[in-house]
Amino acid sequence: MKLLVLGDLHLGEDGYTARPHPSWERFDAVLTVGDVAHSRVSVANGTLQQEELVGLEEATAFFERLDDLGIPLLTVPGNHDYQRHDEIIDGATGAQNLHRATTDLGRYNVFGFGSELLDDGPEVRYDPENVTEIDDPDAWLARTLDRAAGDETEAAALRDRLEGVDQQVATYTDGYETLTSLATAEAGALGTIALTHVPPFNTTLDRVADSVPRIGGRHWGSIALTNLLAEHDISFVACGHIHEAEGVEPVAGTPCLNAGYRSAYDVTLENGDVSITDAEPPVE
Repeated sequence: MKLLVLGDLHLGEDGYTARPHPSWERFDAVLTVGDVAHSRVSVANGTLQQEELVGLEEATAFFERLDDLGIPLLTVPGNHDYQRHDEIIDGATGAQNLHRATTDLGRYNVFGFGSELLDDGPEVRYDPENVTEIDDPDAWLARTLDRAAGDETEAAALRDRLEGVDQQVATYTDGYETLTSLATAEAGALGTIALTHVPPFNTTLDRVADSVPRIGGRHWGSIALTNLLAEHDISFVACGHIHEAEGVEPVAGTPCLNAGYRSAYDVTLENGDVSITDAEPPVE
């Protein structure tokens, strides 16, 4: 089976428009990892603010042209376009929103988990001043999760020290339980594919560039996804979100692809093997 995986296109950003490449007809399905449309964002008091979705028309037209390929289109919302994702894909009859859902694709089971908020980073946010190294926050996260799940005295003390940790742990728990339920709902004969917006945490696929304000140098992926991969057999993961971390890395033995920014990849799954090569990008 041959899959076309498209990275974050951010249609509408700086007037960018695109259409499918004619060669994409050779694929069995198209997977988009989110942020097909772009929204303007500002920072106020250290918090991201979403102002306007500028790529709605461009993204809607892009999906309608993808639909002309006559192959399944599997999608999840990104942190830029999650509020209007269903509207964006509405005109493409072959498109399926896989957010918190599963589907069959050939002899594989595919499940999806997209974004539900703009500032979509680790479910439990870590403080780089309280970890040994910026690239190794696992110990701090483990302590945080353990203490938050401990007795009320420990949890109360932690909440006093770290604002919102109870909500963060609840977000992690929901994400992990949902991913686990989706991944184990129905086993495909040849395996299971995950389509997510956010990459797995603490990998080469989720490290933010040092130059990025506020979160530069941090790992900004999903802890729940990383833990899922450590505990369940997943054939392949397609994700995006962190543009500068584009690439491929095996996580707990699972090939994971961060499809990056306006990139396209040819993913072939055959006899249990996964081959990932560049595909022709969208036509501007």
